[in-house]
Amino acid sequence: MTTPARRENHIESYLLSRCRANGFLCLKFVSPGRGGVPDRIVVAPNSTVFVEVKRPGGVLEKRQRITHARMRRHGAEIHVVDDGESVDGLVAHLLESRTDQQGEAS
Repeated sequence: MTTPARRENHIESYLLSRCRANGFLCLKFVSPGRGGVPDRIVVAPNSTVFVEVKRPGGVLEKRQRITHARMRRHGAEIHVVDDGESVDGLVAHLLESRTDQQGEAS
């Protein structure tokens, strides 16, 4: 039973290292009394997103799906990552957002 947790922890560590390498803040998100919130908040230049970390192939629990849907209705951007490729895709998206914002300012 410890293997899935360890693998999810591995993905979370990779997310943290990729965020640090790109100068992003990667904050642990805990909301006492409210279950189903995403695990992390990533603050990048011109973009702040919530990130749910799952073990490879992991699926969202019902309360996570409900909470994420409610947050999205209020304008939140939520990403679910479950492997290195999805973390890299998220980082690329955040770097693109920064480039897009800089291009608009010119």
